[in-house]
Amino acid sequence: MNRFFLTLTIVALVAPFASAQNNSITGTVQDARGTGLHHVFVGDPQNKIGAFTDSLGNFTIKAIPGSKLQFDLQGYKDTTVAIDKGNESPQVLLKGTGSAIKSINARSSFQTDSSLQRPDNIYLDRMPGHEKGKTKGNRYLLDIFAHGFFVNASDQLIYNRDYLYDYDKIGGGLLITKDGKSIMEMSFDQTKSFTLYSNRDEVFVFEKVPTIDVSHYLQVLSAGKKYKIYKLTKTTLRKADYVNSGMVQHGNDYDEFLDDADYYLLEVQSNQAKKFSLKKKGIKEAFAQDADKVNKFMSANSGDINDAYLASLGDALNQ
Repeated sequence: MNRFFLTLTIVALVAPFASAQNNSITGTVQDARGTGLHHVFVGDPQNKIGAFTDSLGNFTIKAIPGSKLQFDLQGYKDTTVAIDKGNESPQVLLKGTGSAIKSINARSSFQTDSSLQRPDNIYLDRMPGHEKGKTKGNRYLLDIFAHGFFVNASDQLIYNRDYLYDYDKIGGGLLITKDGKSIMEMSFDQTKSFTLYSNRDEVFVFEKVPTIDVSHYLQVLSAGKKYKIYKLTKTTLRKADYVNSGMVQHGNDYDEFLDDADYYLLEVQSNQAKKFSLKKKGIKEAFAQDADKVNKFMSANSGDINDAYLASLGDALNQ
């Protein structure tokens, strides 16, 4: 199928945080030799959700019986599979088109539309003019561009098989590329949320939440009917400041990108957001109305309080 964008109209955030009445559907996508296919886009137009397969061809998506899932991968014929009773773990076979697969990193002209703009100084990660060690940290969310899709201001889910994405933690912009060289930035005003799938099959969901921050997207760690837990990361560049006077040495001989993360709890019904710390006391204060559930969760889950811990906590409280 020749197309520029696969566009789906949505009324809620895309998977994995779809509406509660939907069930998790798991399945596998393979080619004719039985090999799992990576980064197949799995879309449900009726329920306005999407996902990608992992390196083994497995996928999980929120759907309901009767949904029709569409499977899309460059070099293979588009396939639609109905999720009926008894077929809730579909094994999907994609047939090749018989034509050469177009590399997503092939050099080609970059297509733009009104929601794209050129980012300023996107390549200036290091300041020229003196020798220094290797830059530490990362200005961007990922080391390489990732597969993904986004939701525009008109509540349409936009997927294009030719595009890859990354997130600029300094500028707060969603970056998009077709050839890995020509890079554009999605307009912040025209993009409500986006989902990225890294080559390590990590899933990152970001939303625009103007009541918390007007220039950066917030990462969604957990979402449900009762709570949403967000992480807001802002990154700054600390330049090399190494000094050697012959007698005294101090400072660093490298530039370093430093992340500063804040965490927020949104109570869905009241639409009230509050900032909290990654301390047990701060978490208990944030979730005061569910104190018993929080205490029970903390008793059963030891270890560091990090993003994964908060995601599990939020999922437990939203049940």
